[in-house]
Amino acid sequence: MLSVSPSSERYRIGEAARYLKMSIVGVRLAATQGRLPCLTSASGQRIFLKSDLDAYLGLPATVETPKPRIEALYCRISGSAEQVSSLVNQEATLRETATGTVFRVYTDQASGLNERRKGLTALLDDAAEGKFTVVRVTHKDRLARFGVAYLERCLALSGVSIEVLQAKGNSSMQEELMGDFMALVASFAGRFYNMRSRTNQRKLLQNAQEHLEAAEDTE
Repeated sequence: MLSVSPSSERYRIGEAARYLKMSIVGVRLAATQGRLPCLTSASGQRIFLKSDLDAYLGLPATVETPKPRIEALYCRISGSAEQVSSLVNQEATLRETATGTVFRVYTDQASGLNERRKGLTALLDDAAEGKFTVVRVTHKDRLARFGVAYLERCLALSGVSIEVLQAKGNSSMQEELMGDFMALVASFAGRFYNMRSRTNQRKLLQNAQEHLEAAEDTE
């Protein structure tokens, strides 16, 4: 889990390599061997603090004045009425474990595949205005089913980090995941049946069959 004061300058491995005037391979090796401290983001990428890079170069340490920790809590359910209690539990858990001022709780009742969630959109707008320093969620997939790394990078540009309370998924979310999967299948099915030409439908199915046969030949 990545938890860094937004006042700290943070570098991804490529940026750290340029700052140190080293190769990416060299930076990765130094981090692996423990000679260069690094953090791990929610998406599994290495993050380096400028203070650690300066120490590695032997430069004098600079004293940073940390900004106050202001938290944004994000909770989401798929939209089923039976899951409303989960939304309440998510908020309660995040509030109980808060270590800073809670600016706002953002909620959505929508699929994790939905890119037009009002709560998430409001969160991103407020992050761009610098209204909080960290976004906290109970599980990573509360933010999105896919593309969390993109959200993380977007928030990082505003000096906001993401904290995931529980790294592993919750077994009770399997039903919601299946719902998202079925919604995805339905979306593609709708696009397929809305194709104007039956000839195009047949071509699509034929291409799919050819791909399957090719995959079987390589096994």
